[in-house]
Amino acid sequence: MPESKKIKIFNDEKLSKEKQRIFKEAQSLNKIILGLDGSNPTAQPLNSSGLFGKKPYEPQVKYNFAPSENVINNGNAFITLGKDRPSGKASGFGGQGATGANAIDLVVGRMASSKRPDGAIVDNSFSADAARIYISQLTNIDFNFGIDPGKSGYMEARSGIGIKADGVRVIGREGVKIVTGRSTNSTGFGNKGETNSLGGKISQPAPLIELIAGNNTESREVAGGLFNTPEKYDTLQGVAMGQNTVEALRDLSEILDKLTSSLFNFVNLQTQFNAALAGAVSLPAPAAGAAVGALTTANTIRMLVQVWTPYYQARLGKFLWEVNHLQPFGYRYIESRNVKTT
Repeated sequence: MPESKKIKIFNDEKLSKEKQRIFKEAQSLNKIILGLDGSNPTAQPLNSSGLFGKKPYEPQVKYNFAPSENVINNGNAFITLGKDRPSGKASGFGGQGATGANAIDLVVGRMASSKRPDGAIVDNSFSADAARIYISQLTNIDFNFGIDPGKSGYMEARSGIGIKADGVRVIGREGVKIVTGRSTNSTGFGNKGETNSLGGKISQPAPLIELIAGNNTESREVAGGLFNTPEKYDTLQGVAMGQNTVEALRDLSEILDKLTSSLFNFVNLQTQFNAALAGAVSLPAPAAGAAVGALTTANTIRMLVQVWTPYYQARLGKFLWEVNHLQPFGYRYIESRNVKTT
């Protein structure tokens, strides 16, 4: 490359020898990668190594923008103000000519995973683009991002925000809340309260929150075994509610205490009865019969008071425990009705 086209970014006299060496190695490596060492005769001149915020050379794709879109881009980073458009110009509500389908699309790395050639003309791709924040006034947000319908099903023809990247983090220094349903302080909606984005009624007072790991909620089957029948169960289940679960375990502990106490009383009374019976049968025949009868009557009464009564109380408590904690209509049902997870 001619000497006039070489770019000297730093004053060598002001750099230490070590910095000079590192900088020269980086320049050489860039030349080899971009073909500026003579191996690629069509390579473009190196405007910058990219070091210290300088603009590096990288392959570019061209966005196939629609007439209604206002596109701002720098390199392969785009902000598109337009209509709902998940892929090509004919896609989404924007492609159908719908009104009220305005959208803001923030995307970096168009077609990053598809390795499109330099200068290729591309559309939106919610799968191949590197990272995106998509905001639309009217869209099929679940379908466009390929999200499993879960328990709540696909949300269609509603406003939506989708965030997708290799890694997504939400950080709140003093807390993070994930909330569904109406606002508690909305005004101007009358007795019905806040509506959805189309002015329609929000059907559920507490819409579901679903945490779907792996984007799959299909039911699973357990083969069973020699004596067990096959079992099918849902992978998307309600999370356990902490306080209700604690109360359920505390109530169950009390039931077990009553059963254990009944068993202890039974063993104790039976031991006393056996010892008394051994002494009674050693008496002469008339006295032995009377003694055995008296012992049996007394032991029966004690069994009724100390064993059978607490035992049936424990049985009744166990039935109420199941109703209160294990049935969906129970007032302390341990499974959340509104938060589901896999």
